[in-house]
Amino acid sequence: MSTVTITDLARENVRNLTPYQSARRLGGNGDVWLNANEYPTAVEFQLTQQTLNRYPECQPKAVIENYAQYAGVKPEQVLVSRGADEGIELLIRAFLRTG
Repeated sequence: MSTVTITDLARENVRNLTPYQSARRLGGNGDVWLNANEYPTAVEFQLTQQTLNRYPECQPKAVIENYAQYAGVKPEQVLVSRGADEGIELLIRAFLRTG
């Protein structure tokens, strides 16, 4: 009896994708991140109603690592989504085929 992994269940075109790596994750240097549409001069962060309602980082490293530790799993086994709808859509796109 063979063991089926989560990778085996994913569509082939999804398995063949190369994950996006931002300059930050690759350890890039610098104060200006043009690919992130960031303002080049840092301003002091103030929590306001406007910033409270902004989408968070897609895969926040600290959240993933802390949750993985809490749940007793590896960080690479954790997927963070910005709400249930996004999580469900990601699962559908990764594992379901047309027809």
